[in-house]
Amino acid sequence: MLCGKLVELRALETGDFPVLARWLNDAGVMLYWGRPGNTVAPEEVAADEVRNAARGTSRKYIIQTPEGRPIGQIDYYDLDWQARSAWVSILIGDPDFWGGGYGTDAMRALLTHLFDQMGLHRVALTVHETNARAQRSYAKNGFKAEGILRDWAFFNGKWVNGVVMSVLAEEFPRD
Repeated sequence: MLCGKLVELRALETGDFPVLARWLNDAGVMLYWGRPGNTVAPEEVAADEVRNAARGTSRKYIIQTPEGRPIGQIDYYDLDWQARSAWVSILIGDPDFWGGGYGTDAMRALLTHLFDQMGLHRVALTVHETNARAQRSYAKNGFKAEGILRDWAFFNGKWVNGVVMSVLAEEFPRD
């Protein structure tokens, strides 16, 4: 288990598939993932997670409170050992935990693991240009904007750009 100040990151378990499906089917939760009309069954989530894990270049964690309440998911993917880099994504699926620093803390716990335990040099992500709250959260962990992906996603009836952000090991603020 990876521990932050507010959250714990634990391995994804089979029993998590229904809660993942619930988050993935919630239009409000999926708004900034660009899939507000998403519909997926727990069986589809299970198949996707098994397929992704089998590639060996990704790992998903459940974000939970210290009391064990699942509140989101976080993962790294496209792990490249030669370049010592990976991409990350995060979703706080429980709206009760939005805006309270839980996502920032979860990302800090994952980055600590990726940089200090796995020895990565660079971690990147892409975020909707319109998602200022997420960009502020990422910046607290040292992420810097490095480019724009034009018309990256169709969002709320129009095209929006994506912002590519990254943090290098030496830029990551360790507490």
